[in-house]
Amino acid sequence: MSWLRHGFEINTDKTKLDKDSILRMLRATYWASEVPADDLWESILNSRSYGMYSPDGEQAGFARLVTDMTRFAWFSDVYVLPVHRGHGLGKWLVETVVNDPAITKVRRIMLSTKDGHALYERMGFSVLAGEEATKMMMLMR
Repeated sequence: MSWLRHGFEINTDKTKLDKDSILRMLRATYWASEVPADDLWESILNSRSYGMYSPDGEQAGFARLVTDMTRFAWFSDVYVLPVHRGHGLGKWLVETVVNDPAITKVRRIMLSTKDGHALYERMGFSVLAGEEATKMMMLMR
């Protein structure tokens, strides 16, 4: 699938992804800096991936969903290159992923963020609280 806005494109075609650019950007994040590059790339290939491209074709951003395409999705690895920030591209990327027709059946989309709460709350996400929060568990390996 492909979406266009102001010369930028978001596309789910994994053959268009710039592996080196994505890995370089994700390795600089707080959430993926410790993940071996090969594991990080394999996780991208096994996900629904959304590449964002600038008008000149540069990998300008990225996001992915780990999903069964019907009941659950984990929203991950969202970024826009610093040079392209401040123009609403991050908001557009999140909107595009959340509204992707291919995942309309997905009932629960979850994510974890240290600093993006305001953006995600505008898209309908909420912080888990009360009974919902107490249901969540995690196994770290």
